Amino acid sequence: MKNQAAMVTLVALLFAGEVADAATCLEPSAAPSGSCAYVTSFGGGDVCGITVPDGRVLGCVATGDKPHGLALSEDGARVYVSNEGSGSVSVIDAATMKVVSEVRVGRQPNQVALTPRGDQLWVLNNGDSTISVLDATGASPVRTLPAGRAPHVIAMSPRKGAAIVTSEGDGALDVFDLRTLERVSRTIVFGFPRVLAVDATGETAFLTVRWLNGALAVDLGGKGPFDRVALGEPRFAPEGKDAHGIALTHDGKILLLITQMTDELTFVDPRTLKPSGVVAVGHNPNWIGITADDRYAVVSTTDDDSASIVDLSSRQVVRAVRVGRQPKRLAVGSCPGAR
Repeated sequence: MKNQAAMVTLVALLFAGEVADAATCLEPSAAPSGSCAYVTSFGGGDVCGITVPDGRVLGCVATGDKPHGLALSEDGARVYVSNEGSGSVSVIDAATMKVVSEVRVGRQPNQVALTPRGDQLWVLNNGDSTISVLDATGASPVRTLPAGRAPHVIAMSPRKGAAIVTSEGDGALDVFDLRTLERVSRTIVFGFPRVLAVDATGETAFLTVRWLNGALAVDLGGKGPFDRVALGEPRFAPEGKDAHGIALTHDGKILLLITQMTDELTFVDPRTLKPSGVVAVGHNPNWIGITADDRYAVVSTTDDDSASIVDLSSRQVVRAVRVGRQPKRLAVGSCPGAR
């Protein structure tokens, strides 16, 4: 049975007039200041932008088939979207909310990530177990790298100059050197890896795995999993949809996890791995993004076609915004033209 608190929260927001509808606002509004979030609409074939925390809808733009992963340039000018059904990456001008180019990559591209310098875009091709490295400026191919079976999610470590990639088929985390583009290490995690967040040192990853309602703490230096976040045992799901999205605040003080079975956002102390509170969000939450000032988190909720904006200080959902059909991944960062 779906979490009743989440349903009450969304219904209350709906009747309070706090849910904006991206489907009725397709033209971009004036360039905002502050933070913006962009969400892939897996079932709608588009990407929608909103401002944070007020939830103003910037518009939606059609991309390729089944848009999934997403990355935002540091200056907020460009949004990069992987199209799982089209085998391509769309590049969006955030100021105009228009696609400016589309690049062919491998089969079933999943998550994408910009390198710390912002000069390259890494695209994980889940369907053919490769990584497409693109020049971020021209969105042109640089090199195709072999990866573990079914690469899924990627995180960058500026401190280590490395990309950490989950391999669903091998149950492993692979570390790639961003300078040489070579794989330098592999860590077996003894589970089906889902989403990861890497701490500022680049030494520890927090990883959600299928059928675990919580997360593993993984030593990337070779020791592997050494502890875990335990959130209790939710109702069993054949798909293994327990904890999924995970994110670490920029100051490293809060670890956030979302649980698809219970429709909850959980606050965790990353030092003790102990939960410290729960916020009900929408149905089937998928991904988490955090503003640069660590004041707000944005959570995509797939079954509600919306994104929930959460105040991390008060630990409350302050707004829910409609963002297209079956929203999946999202990225939060600077708005285009913001100073």
